[in-house]
Amino acid sequence: MVDKNLNGQGVHGGDIISMARRLGCAVDDLIDMSSNLSPFGMLPGLREELIAKIDEIAFLPESGSETLAAIFAAKYGLHSSQVLVGNGTTEFIYAVPQAVDCRRAVIVTPTYADYRFASAWAGLEVVDFPLRAEHDFRFDFERLAATLTGGELVFICNPNNPTSGMVPTRELYDFALARPGSTFLIDESYLPFVREESMAGLSLPDNIYVLNSSSKIYGIPGLRLGFLVSSAKNMRRLAERRKPWGVNRMAQVAGEYLLGQGDDYVRKIQDFLVENRPGFVKSLAALPGVSVVPGAANFILCRLNGSVTAMQLREAMLKEKIMIRDCHNFVNLDPYYFRVSLKDSERNRRCLAVLKNVLEDLG
Repeated sequence: MVDKNLNGQGVHGGDIISMARRLGCAVDDLIDMSSNLSPFGMLPGLREELIAKIDEIAFLPESGSETLAAIFAAKYGLHSSQVLVGNGTTEFIYAVPQAVDCRRAVIVTPTYADYRFASAWAGLEVVDFPLRAEHDFRFDFERLAATLTGGELVFICNPNNPTSGMVPTRELYDFALARPGSTFLIDESYLPFVREESMAGLSLPDNIYVLNSSSKIYGIPGLRLGFLVSSAKNMRRLAERRKPWGVNRMAQVAGEYLLGQGDDYVRKIQDFLVENRPGFVKSLAALPGVSVVPGAANFILCRLNGSVTAMQLREAMLKEKIMIRDCHNFVNLDPYYFRVSLKDSERNRRCLAVLKNVLEDLG
């Protein structure tokens, strides 16, 4: 069981504003390879849309983001009663454990820390299901099935953060469908980066919830915008527990604009990763003393094989104004794991060159 006084503050990557303050530099002086965001920044036109509608902050937003929920539902062939819009997916990560009738949480680790904090705060027994490093943290359906007895909330991030491992959507869906006694919260925050269908478009039973994030793929984490999809019955239960006006008007404007632009931007990112990820991974693996965990998403988990820790590497990289993610505080990872995220080609080349020099100096 995790101490209920713990929270997720200070355990995430991408805190570029605080880091710039610490280093005494401008945010633009830093290359942030620690946050798993779009390599291309905000979708073109979004900034102008927000500026054009800035006067709307003088009014209350829609209390339940009804328009945005309807647009999202139409994209996936859902009824709007199956969709809730939230202040980032984090709102739902903390809300679902409070709402479901479960006695324990099973968390596939290593993974996003807030699943653990949210479950502990809800009073659930927290049980780790550790993926094995010697198997490159591959998902193990057979072992997980043996762990489930019914009455648990199972957290699965797909693709998983920080390992970048992915399970085909249909396989994961069939696994959950065959176990109605267990409830599954499937976090698809990074799924738009890969060419894989979303579970949100499938017929969802009462034991499956699906999270969808706008922050990562569209590079807007500061706006806080996420979606939760499940059965209409589940959504009614959750809606009864929510406060009104949980999503600010600018986030609603952004969501409506983004969903109205089609998928060309997302496909551009997917194409970029298909073309550039293999070479970036190959270059990482060629660095002295670095092992790379195979994966599929826009970030790569690595391990240092010598005496240098990920924290030491992180601090040395910061001196060169490059942020990487020290992964020692992920459950089931040791102090030698770090994570880097793909950015545009120029920043990727810069990161690799600096990593090479820093590792040689530390070695």
